[in-house]
Amino acid sequence: MIKRCLFVILFLFYTISTAFAEIKMREFNGVIYVEETTVAELEDLFEKHNYRRFLALKNREFPAILIKKMPTDFLEIKSQKYRNELFIRMLTPLAIKVNEELYNERQSLLRLERRFNKDQKLSEDDVKKLDELSMKYDYFTRRKGVDRIRLQLEQLKLRINTIPPSLMVAIAAMESDWGFSRIANEANSLYKEKVWFTDEGLEPLENKDDGYRFKIFDSLIDSMRSYAHTFNSNINYQYVWQTRADAEKRLPYMVGESMAYTLSLASNLPNYVGILDYTTAFYDFMHLDNGKLKRIKK
Repeated sequence: MIKRCLFVILFLFYTISTAFAEIKMREFNGVIYVEETTVAELEDLFEKHNYRRFLALKNREFPAILIKKMPTDFLEIKSQKYRNELFIRMLTPLAIKVNEELYNERQSLLRLERRFNKDQKLSEDDVKKLDELSMKYDYFTRRKGVDRIRLQLEQLKLRINTIPPSLMVAIAAMESDWGFSRIANEANSLYKEKVWFTDEGLEPLENKDDGYRFKIFDSLIDSMRSYAHTFNSNINYQYVWQTRADAEKRLPYMVGESMAYTLSLASNLPNYVGILDYTTAFYDFMHLDNGKLKRIKK
C-alpha cells in the first residue's frame, strides 16, 4: 500500500513537472523556444544537445535553442568566467537566427534587382515592395522612374545585409554588462535602446529628467532584431555598410573583428572601439561568424 501511494505521488510529481516544462519550453520547426528557465535547467537542455561550449563545435553548428529572457537566477552566478561564457552560448543562437532573417530579406531584395536588370523595369507590386523596404530602412530619394529604382536598389543593398554574430554578441555584452544589467533583466534590452518623452519603458535610475526611458522588449531576440535594424538603417553606420560590402567581395564570410574599427560613431561609451576589439579577440568571437543553426530533430 505504501509503495503504491509512493508511486502515485511520484507519478503526479512527474506529471506536474512535465506540464510546467511544456509551459516554459516549446518546439516549432526544429527550433526550441525557452519561455522561462533557471541556469541549471538551461544547462541541462544545452547538455542534452551537446552544447557545452561555444568554440570548436562540430561543423560550427549551434543548436537552435532560443531563450526568451535571462534565466531567473542569472544574477546569482558568482563566477565571471562562467557567466560570460554562458552569456555567449545563450546569445549566439539568437544572433544567428536574426542573421537568417536578414539573409532572407536580402535575398528578396536581390530578386527584385534581378528582375529590374532584366529589362530595366519592375511591376507595380515590385515597386511597392521596394518603396516599403526604402521606408523601413530610412532611405529617401526624390528621383523618379528608372533612376529612382536604381538608387533604391543600390542603397538598400548596402543596408540590408547580415551582421557578424561576433559583433552582435560582443556589443550586447558591453552594453548589458554581460547580461548583469538591470535593463537586460527587467526590460529584455541588450543594447540600452531608448524611447523619448513617453511614460512607456523602464525608467532610468539616474538622469530621470532627461526625457528618456529604456525600451522594453518582449524577448531578447526582439531586442537583437531592433538593434540589427538600427545597425542597417541609421546613417551613423554608413561607414560600416561600405566596409561590409567591400569585405563581402573578398571574404567567404564576414568577420566582425575586421569591421569593429568602423563603429566609432555607434556608441558614447569611452574607448568603445578599443574595448570591442579586445572583447572579440579575447573570446575568439570570430568563431561565431560562420556558425549556423542546427535544427532540433525529434
